[in-house]
Amino acid sequence: MKTLKKIIVFLFLSIPVLVKAETKEIPFTLDDRDRIIRTEQEVKSLKTELTVRFEAVDRRFDQLFNFLWAIIGIFTTMMVAIFGFAFWDRKLSLAPLKREDQRIVGALIEFAKTQPKLLESLKNAGLL
Repeated sequence: MKTLKKIIVFLFLSIPVLVKAETKEIPFTLDDRDRIIRTEQEVKSLKTELTVRFEAVDRRFDQLFNFLWAIIGIFTTMMVAIFGFAFWDRKLSLAPLKREDQRIVGALIEFAKTQPKLLESLKNAGLL
């Protein structure tokens, strides 16, 4: 215990000496100033290079974004054309069938005038 007290007292007494060693003044020379100036110039040039590169990357992203919009436009146009063609073709191909259905229904109605059972069936089906 006595040795521990001696160590603690020694440390407390040596603190001012250690602190003084930490606060030793370091001289600032002209070489240091020149080195700082060169470092600042290099940082400025690096900053301009990075600015140029970022602008180039921004332009490239704009080009890719415009290309993406063009692809979306082409795809949309193709889909509209395909659906339009499908509806037009369906309407065009079903028109003769509708005319033929009308002729068949007309013939059945004419025949139903002589056949009462057929007339009843057509009424139940909602064709008369």
